[in-house]
Amino acid sequence: MRTAAVSAVAVLRPFALLALALVAAALLARCGSGGNGGGAPPPGDGGPNPPPAPPPGAPGWAVAAAERFEAALPDGAFAPDPVPDDGPFSDGGAFFASRNVTPPAAFRASTPAGAGGWFTVESYTRRAGASTRELAEVVQDPADPSNHALRITSRAHTDATVLRPSAPLPARYRISVRVGFPSFGDGVAGGLNGYDGPADAGPWWPGEDATRQNGFYWLTILDRLPRPHVNTWIHHHRKVVVDSDNHYPPWMEIWDGSRFVGSGEHPVMLFALDGTQPGTERTGPPFLSFSNGAWQPSGAIRAVDAYLPDTWYRVTLERDGPRYTVEVSGKFRYGGEQTYRASIDAAAACVFHYPVDAAEAAGAARCVDEGAFASVGPAYPRWPAGGAWPDWFMLGDPHVNYYEGSVLYDDLVLETWRE
Repeated sequence: MRTAAVSAVAVLRPFALLALALVAAALLARCGSGGNGGGAPPPGDGGPNPPPAPPPGAPGWAVAAAERFEAALPDGAFAPDPVPDDGPFSDGGAFFASRNVTPPAAFRASTPAGAGGWFTVESYTRRAGASTRELAEVVQDPADPSNHALRITSRAHTDATVLRPSAPLPARYRISVRVGFPSFGDGVAGGLNGYDGPADAGPWWPGEDATRQNGFYWLTILDRLPRPHVNTWIHHHRKVVVDSDNHYPPWMEIWDGSRFVGSGEHPVMLFALDGTQPGTERTGPPFLSFSNGAWQPSGAIRAVDAYLPDTWYRVTLERDGPRYTVEVSGKFRYGGEQTYRASIDAAAACVFHYPVDAAEAAGAARCVDEGAFASVGPAYPRWPAGGAWPDWFMLGDPHVNYYEGSVLYDDLVLETWRE
């Protein structure tokens, strides 16, 4: 088995000619993921527009786009869910087809927003007649009545909403956002963990009690255009993550300042995905968790601290070439006022699908894994030679079969490197 080398810092189309169609199919297979279902991409689906760029000026980090959420979001309209073909682990993908799963009737809305439509809000629901404003709305900041913030709400565990860029990110970027007042359960045994009542994770995982897990994504980097899907999908597309999953019984540990304690109550997870190991069909690659000032052994699920529910935090994810840096600041349950900061050399560690272009792919030969899970077949290798996957950021609740509650986001800022 290949070994991950890690460093840490404590204080991250339409159909055309047959030949073209065959080439496109081959490329999709090479990248180990399915197509987008055919046809022109809907608004905000990573079309031909480039990512935002800062105005001319001196070289260095510069703001390319920002959103303060002081104005209402554009109105969106739900339409029948086309069940996007986003690869073998998507809602109707090869993995679930092999299990005879039929995706349920549902609705989607994809709405570009922000200056020039630089980001997109996409929502999913199975509730006929639902409004997009039920799931994503600008509201008053409970900590400052003069301020406003974006509230993402999943009224049912079959609702989901994510915010993503409308185009993939460049190779060097810094994305920052305030995250606060999360209300997605508590991970305490004996209750409903933030759900209104019993909930099932079907049809993809029928009979499984969804209330055992509840949470949200603070900010994460994916290898593919983010949108709501069955929970299994995102497990195969994450690169670097800050998230929380309130659960019981606990399957993780939290650093309490002196030792690791088994707990699923308000954990703040900061992790990268280990591309040196195949992982499993259900969970994807194993975690490289950052906690107690260091990157933990591969597969150890350890939270850096626990969040407080009525509090604002600031989270930042930076990519400077193949090095990621993650930072989370605020008042935590165990560490008090604190900043947790970690960097990882994605090339040295083989962070899952880290190459964003051909040059980085050429340096990732030792990370290649042409193997595939038996349920999806050889058309979907886990890490094909020459594979490159541009980064996308995502925040919100991406799961269409888990998670129920709400969380606030504010002061979203994208910086890129100005030459």
